[in-house]
Amino acid sequence: MKSSRSNVSRAEIQHLLQAEYDAMGSLRHLLDRETTLLTSGRNMEELSQLVSQKDQLIEELKSLTSERERLISPPGTDSASADFESFLKESENSHTLLPLWQQLLSLTATCHEVNQMNGAIIKLNDQHIRQAIRLLRSESPADLNYDAKGGTTSARQSRLLGQA
Repeated sequence: MKSSRSNVSRAEIQHLLQAEYDAMGSLRHLLDRETTLLTSGRNMEELSQLVSQKDQLIEELKSLTSERERLISPPGTDSASADFESFLKESENSHTLLPLWQQLLSLTATCHEVNQMNGAIIKLNDQHIRQAIRLLRSESPADLNYDAKGGTTSARQSRLLGQA
């Protein structure tokens, strides 16, 4: 007896996978552009627009993922528990769908790595800006204290133990 998942057409799945792959490719392009803008330190207006475009793409990807999970999940089950790769291996056209799925997974991992790298660049830029502000305020690095999260605060901002 076949599951209700077998009623899903190959064309529907391929269309969703291709749409996810295309959206993820667009996200990769935006992440690469973000890296360029972050490392050049110019055109903050374009960077702001890029963040908005990223947010829209992420929402589109969430929607496509939800639709894919809804299509393959048996009624009454949690879609998050659906094992999509197993579904593809069981399908008649696994030889065409499985490679697309694996390409999507690979591209997703690449996007994650680039996004992590961009986050590190942002953190480093933030540290440089904070250091420049301290220099402008004539604070020396010796005047810095570290908080519980590893962040820094000026000794002028810190409370004395007797005042805490």
